[in-house]
Amino acid sequence: MITSAEIDKLRSIRAPRETVLSLYVGVPLNPAGLRELHARASDLTKDAARSRHGVVGEDERVACATVAAQARQHLGHTLGVFVCGELGLREVVALPGGLDERAVLAVRPHVRPLLAAVQRCPDHRIVIIDRRHVWLLAVTGDRIETVTRTADVGGSSRGLGGWYGLETYAVNRRVAELDRHHYRDAAAILDLAYRGSGPQPLVIGGHAVSVQHLLDCLPRTVRDGYAGWFAADPHVLTPARARDLAAPVLARHVEQRERQLAEQTVTPASGGRAAVGIHACLAAVNADEAGLLLIPDRGMVPGYYCERCEVLSLSSDGCCDWGAASRAVPDLLEEMALRTLRAGGEVVSERELPCGVAARLR
Repeated sequence: MITSAEIDKLRSIRAPRETVLSLYVGVPLNPAGLRELHARASDLTKDAARSRHGVVGEDERVACATVAAQARQHLGHTLGVFVCGELGLREVVALPGGLDERAVLAVRPHVRPLLAAVQRCPDHRIVIIDRRHVWLLAVTGDRIETVTRTADVGGSSRGLGGWYGLETYAVNRRVAELDRHHYRDAAAILDLAYRGSGPQPLVIGGHAVSVQHLLDCLPRTVRDGYAGWFAADPHVLTPARARDLAAPVLARHVEQRERQLAEQTVTPASGGRAAVGIHACLAAVNADEAGLLLIPDRGMVPGYYCERCEVLSLSSDGCCDWGAASRAVPDLLEEMALRTLRAGGEVVSERELPCGVAARLR
């Protein structure tokens, strides 16, 4: 899985001509389907070359051979391959399955599917908690780091080791106080971690009672990122198993957020300023007014970019220079996404977006 930092590195690559080949191809889950993979990859690259009136040649062979060599290790995934013999570029990354297959020939790597993949599998935190222990995991791409692992020493105090001479009510009250102290400490650890890393989705694992106690103690800044929880016995969980159990919880959270953002943006009753449709969104992006840009997962929109005034347009003469410095681009949606990100906005790839493209204005 790729990270945002690695996408930024790919975005910085630029060739003088349209010689960078980006290939995204889905690897079947059944190994029997691998026989057709090379041919499908070849068809995609040839279609990309014809659409741009270019020639892929050796780069096509390298890309297809890379897919064939890597496929068996990544069954059910989507492989992204980036090749440019002119620049000495040859990169391959395994992504979640189900992304749109495509091949693009351009002056730089086509990263729109990568942005969608990072959106669907964002960096996140996992908290595993019970009445006496708390584990905090940070998940970035395929890496899992144990940030904190603590035990509530008060919970094992010798003062609670026997009941002699104590009223049952007093003992129960002391246990409850220790519990509350433990969950408040865990919430404070999370608050401190989030101050250092910024907002990230949070998934909590453990028994329902412990999860609820922790939620009751979380500060608002952390609670806003709460994505959901999963039931598990904390003492038998490994970090990898915790990540696997958190994955469907995180996926539901991301999909729900996509739907909410789409409804809030395209519904007039939301009260915010919005642009709906390609023409209105182009105007917003060119003016750096798009605080949030919603684009579809599938399909591409060819267009133009003016090297002089940096205007994005659907036609070659769609800028104040009347196309004097316009360069054709294979995917205007990607250019709009990159422009929005550069201006500090957010880009969200939508599985179902009936209006094609939409933007929430600043």
